[in-house]
Amino acid sequence: MPPIATEKLTRAADAFETFTSEGRSLRVMFENDRLTEIRQGENSGLAIRAVKHGRIGFSYSSKQDEVEQVAEAALRMAPFGKPYEFKFAGPAKNNQTRAVDERCASLDVEKLVQLCNRVKDVIKSIDPEAMAECSIGGGIGRSRILTSTGQECSETDSSFGWFASAKIAEEGNFLQTYRMRSGRNLMDDAEILQGARDAAEEFKVARKTAPLKTGTYPVLFAPSALADILMPIAVSINGLNIAKKTSRLVESLGEKLFDERVTITDDPLHPEGPSGSMYDGEGTVTSRRAIIEKGVLRGFVHSLSTAQQSGHQPTGNSMRSVSSLPMPGLHNVVMDAGSDDLAALFARANGGLCVTQMLGTFTSNFLAGQVSGNISLGYLVQDGQRVGRVKNAALNVNMFDLLKSAIIGISRQREWYGSEYLPWLLVDGVQVSAR
Repeated sequence: MPPIATEKLTRAADAFETFTSEGRSLRVMFENDRLTEIRQGENSGLAIRAVKHGRIGFSYSSKQDEVEQVAEAALRMAPFGKPYEFKFAGPAKNNQTRAVDERCASLDVEKLVQLCNRVKDVIKSIDPEAMAECSIGGGIGRSRILTSTGQECSETDSSFGWFASAKIAEEGNFLQTYRMRSGRNLMDDAEILQGARDAAEEFKVARKTAPLKTGTYPVLFAPSALADILMPIAVSINGLNIAKKTSRLVESLGEKLFDERVTITDDPLHPEGPSGSMYDGEGTVTSRRAIIEKGVLRGFVHSLSTAQQSGHQPTGNSMRSVSSLPMPGLHNVVMDAGSDDLAALFARANGGLCVTQMLGTFTSNFLAGQVSGNISLGYLVQDGQRVGRVKNAALNVNMFDLLKSAIIGISRQREWYGSEYLPWLLVDGVQVSAR
């Protein structure tokens, strides 16, 4: 990476922060049983925040060598920016380490295409009518942060991920089941093929439909659906809502809000987590932090700005790209496993539902704890088995109430869904509407 500070910037700005990133990636994609795209890309960029007369200006470029131009633009924008009421990150080193898988930098196109074809063959062998989709790829990225307050840190990160699905699109009937995984290390072919097999087996079950009436049911949320249910927590602990005092949790640190079986951690250093880092987007050292511990609220997530506004210490949770300002967010969300075997939870969900996909939950009032949406993929459970897909059904729950007093069981088994490592959660008394 080129130098990211100049004498002019140092002389003209009262304070500054420079952020550079670069990376390269390769991804192969299949759709409707056919190879549709081989995407090989490189990206780089430079962003500068410069302080002049107590205000912050921001500018960026996709060309890292345009330091002078970006610095001048940031200084010109400063009079129109927000007040500089915090300090850029000072000198600090993270004593933890994160391994980099260099194999992600040298992926082979032919091998990825062959693997996608094998995924297609697995899906077709289980249900010939299913159309296969597949995406596999990864890459290497590097970032560096320099501040006038003394911080200089850099990081190299590797990434790899895959997606495999079986789908069918008929008049009045669209169905898609999938498995996916993203992480920091190259994954074995066997894991990817097993994911395709699981998606196809679920597809076979989902081809059958089961009748459902409006009512109150026990519901077993798969990790992919539990991620939606937990959204009110992510929104309510976000420093933006803490600083504005729009979160109901502003004064709740140290209070027991949930069932004591609920422990949720933000873990930027998890070896399998795809979203971690040793330094956040502002150069603050990151660490593993409890958000909910045995039902007790333990922490919020802050950027430097929201921490200052809230009277809290920075938490190392600034997220950014080259073209965006830092905003607070979570790294890898890890929920503790429970003591129940998954098969036992299915048995206890008898007569209820297993929900694996939700649709439209983004319209929910997360700050109030509400999660509502259509059940895009859910199953009637009888005798411990999924017996058929329910259609035209929706649910509406209050997450704060659900996690406080409605938990029946939490599975020992956990799965990654994006950057969340979650168990299966069985709850009682969920109102489900159907037509």
